[in-house]
This record gives sequence, structure tokens and C-alpha cells, in this order.
Amino acid sequence: MRFMLVNQEHPRHGAACSACARPLGSSYVRQVSRQERYCDYDCYRQETAMDLLWPYHSAIETVAVLTAITSWSWMMQMGALSRSLAEAYLRVHNLRTLEGGDG
Repeated sequence: MRFMLVNQEHPRHGAACSACARPLGSSYVRQVSRQERYCDYDCYRQETAMDLLWPYHSAIETVAVLTAITSWSWMMQMGALSRSLAEAYLRVHNLRTLEGGDG
């Protein structure tokens, strides 16, 4: 993450911090790649730390990731359930053949 400290330069009228929405003063931090402005280094650090933990910015990407996680979770649960049912059926079938059932 690259940033620039801007001193003695007021941003355009009504500019606010991208993290906390406070109005910017004559000194602020600007992220180079996205041109976002932060009121101080602490706000910048907090926001970029959250970006490292959750790098998906758009709503579509977030929904896609959460859908994939949910689908994978359901697939694992259904796989475990089907495996358990198959093992139970095979145990019952083996008991019937060992006891001399009409299997």
C-alpha cells in the first residue's frame, strides 16, 4: 500500500475522510492507487488493514464469495449425510446376511 502525506494543501470543497467521514484539514493522507483521502495515518492504517482482511470491495464480489462459501458448506454437509446413510444401509444389510436373512 502506497500513500502520500499532503501538507498545507486544502482538498477540494467538502472533501471528507474515506474511513471516518470527518472533514479534511490542511494536512491529510492520500492513497496513491485509489486516490482516497484520509484525515490522518491512523484512519489510513485502519482502513487498509480491513482491506487486507477482506479485499472484496464491490457488492457483487462479496455476494459471489459468500455464495461460494455457503454452497461449499452445504455440499460438505450433504456429502457427510449421504456417506452416513450409505454406511448405515450397508451395516443393516451385513447384519441381515450374517443372521441368515433372505438377503
